[in-house]
Amino acid sequence: MADQERLVKTLIDLIKIDSPSGEEDAMDLEVSTRLEALGLKVSHDSYNNVIAKLDGQGQPVMLSAHLDTVEPGRGIKPIVDGGVLRSDGSTILGGDCKAGVAIVLEALTAATQSGGGNRAIEVVFTRHEEGGLVGAHNLDFSMISAKTGIVFDGEGPPNRICVSAPSQNVVTARITGRAAHAGLEPEKGISALIIAAEILGRLPLGRIDEETTANIGRMEGGLKRNIVPEQAFLDGEFRSRDNEKLADLERKFRGVFDEVASRYPEAKIALDIVNTYQAYHVDAGSEAVSVIGRALTVMGLEPILESTGGGSDANVFVERGITAIPVGIGVRDFHTTWETAVISEVLLGAQMCERIIRGA
Repeated sequence: MADQERLVKTLIDLIKIDSPSGEEDAMDLEVSTRLEALGLKVSHDSYNNVIAKLDGQGQPVMLSAHLDTVEPGRGIKPIVDGGVLRSDGSTILGGDCKAGVAIVLEALTAATQSGGGNRAIEVVFTRHEEGGLVGAHNLDFSMISAKTGIVFDGEGPPNRICVSAPSQNVVTARITGRAAHAGLEPEKGISALIIAAEILGRLPLGRIDEETTANIGRMEGGLKRNIVPEQAFLDGEFRSRDNEKLADLERKFRGVFDEVASRYPEAKIALDIVNTYQAYHVDAGSEAVSVIGRALTVMGLEPILESTGGGSDANVFVERGITAIPVGIGVRDFHTTWETAVISEVLLGAQMCERIIRGA
């Protein structure tokens, strides 16, 4: 059976490995070594995503998590505080998604050590999930045969099952005005920041409806306080679980940029809107939900099917024909310095995963 002490040690060991997006080599080495020691056949695709296979009965089930973390995520000092794992407050904890990786590793350890047979398993640990699901987009799907999977990358306890998630469009805009001395001849300048502010004031932002959101998360511009700012940059996104609403938001965004641009004919506004992943909706009667539900039922837990406003590798997997859905990994407050992992819930995740491996 999954062992709490071993699980916590593994999680702490993983958390202490720095792995910001794009710097996952040390995590790759650690998990690959552990997987090989458990008897799995480990390989990598051209993007260096980790793909490992465990022989067993029936059609394979994919178990997935990602190796990278967000910043500030260097030199993390994990602290066990009662039944909770946290950082010292100067960094994230990295439970997203190292709790997911630890859950899979512990479940495989428990299942392979005790014997008794198991179903065929394919483990996929992706790189650079944060910031655009880059590893999943570059995954070599010809190396994977599973059509059902579980993504260990959700908030809360493992019986939270995310059956619906949104599409996301990323918005970037570069605004070029005209510089001038702010004290001597400001009338000769065209402020890129003022243009950006007018755009921000007109865009539909925040909670649009229960399945649609929009945000401009970063604005940069200007050089010095005595120069009319010539350059400004906007970085944002909008999401919806309804692609018609997503398309409507794109029309509205483009309309606002065109309207403001018409007021400043001597300025240049370069707008780019790119889709980064597509929405998914998984039926409650799907095999993926059934696999998770059977394991939870054995544990006396009731599956809770939810929709989310966040994206994960599952968006890409579903788009590529693998019905893979996220479940909770016992972590709260992703991407913050007060992120925590509830040890009892991480253990439940490992116990659930072990039962899936055993074919419960």
